[in-house]
Amino acid sequence: MDDLTATAVMQRFGKAYFGRDRALLAQAVTDDVQWHFAIGNDGPNGRVRKGVDGILQGIQENEALFEHLRFTDVVCRGFGADQIVMTYLLDGKHRGGAAFSLRGIELTTVRDGRVAMKDVFWKQAGAA
Repeated sequence: MDDLTATAVMQRFGKAYFGRDRALLAQAVTDDVQWHFAIGNDGPNGRVRKGVDGILQGIQENEALFEHLRFTDVVCRGFGADQIVMTYLLDGKHRGGAAFSLRGIELTTVRDGRVAMKDVFWKQAGAA
């Protein structure tokens, strides 16, 4: 997958994701899509949500945990036939808590031009 295709796939997903648009999400992801979050109790994969309903649930859960999330320095690179590596800087604040600025990376698997899995990794502040 080339970088232009990778960017187009992620832009289409991002439009649906940030718009919380169920119909656009259904077009941007596979029916069996999985989202593995950077944090959560579904070890060893963090928090796992499946399908369009799972993506929407994950968005609500993130909104309950964090506020003012902002992604900058976003770079998408195609990797092999079906992978996208996306890196970014994530700034935000824990609800009722401290602000943070962390580097993140996501490995996205694509099937038939749609997101089949998002596996998210964040640097962890304060871990020694």
